[in-house]
Amino acid sequence: MKIISFNINGLRARPHQLQAIVEQHHPDIIGLQETKVHDDAFPVSIIEELGYQVHFHGQKAHYGVALLSRKTPDAVIKGFPEDDEESQRRLIIGRFMQENGRLLTVFNGYFPQGESRDHPIKFPAKQKFYRDLLNYLQQNHTPDEDIVIMGDMNISSTDLDIGIGEANRKRWLQTGKCSFLPEEREWLNELLAWGFVDTWRSQNPDSNEHFSWFDYRSRGFDDNRGLRIDLLLATSVLQQRLQQTGIDYEIRGMEKPSDHAPIWAEFI
Repeated sequence: MKIISFNINGLRARPHQLQAIVEQHHPDIIGLQETKVHDDAFPVSIIEELGYQVHFHGQKAHYGVALLSRKTPDAVIKGFPEDDEESQRRLIIGRFMQENGRLLTVFNGYFPQGESRDHPIKFPAKQKFYRDLLNYLQQNHTPDEDIVIMGDMNISSTDLDIGIGEANRKRWLQTGKCSFLPEEREWLNELLAWGFVDTWRSQNPDSNEHFSWFDYRSRGFDDNRGLRIDLLLATSVLQQRLQQTGIDYEIRGMEKPSDHAPIWAEFI
């Protein structure tokens, strides 16, 4: 079972990257973030032509998530229970029956970026999203279930995940810029402590040369200057079935790419 997460940064602008993911990886489940398309205009035919069913939760020009799967999900949930019409479309949850008879729950999220510690709206919104997710897990799930949380989580969990240079790292911390602030890491660590494992890091414990986001303006990808902020977390029981993980630099290197690279994990 292969699962891929990809911040596509505009689905209609990058169908070539999605096609490449399917052709090269043949995943069972794909989570897309930042689709940037209203549900009424979602290009369903593009997905179906690739051989997938799709469920989506989006809005015009901003945010948006989609869950693609070979099999029909048992259930799909869009957003948190307390979301309303004004809420940003950032989360979709799918439940799938596995061949072993166990239910797999997949959370696909485009987590708020937060901007900076002193932003009066965006930073509290990021904290709230993480808190709402943890509350949802505590109220609806247990760590002994097969659960994946994946997406653009917008936090580099350790300094090994920071590849923008030491001067920039210090400056971001000094100015309160988001991505690896101590309090952000606390939010992520609370999720991990509930019962999750960072799949890629579990197989690459010492790597400091692989990232998932690269800035367009500074041409970060050319010099491998970026951040690992896209994560695929698995509960410990599911982690025991983990075979391989990866970050696909080849697809990030295509023409007209997203600023993110796809990440993936394969389970037996």
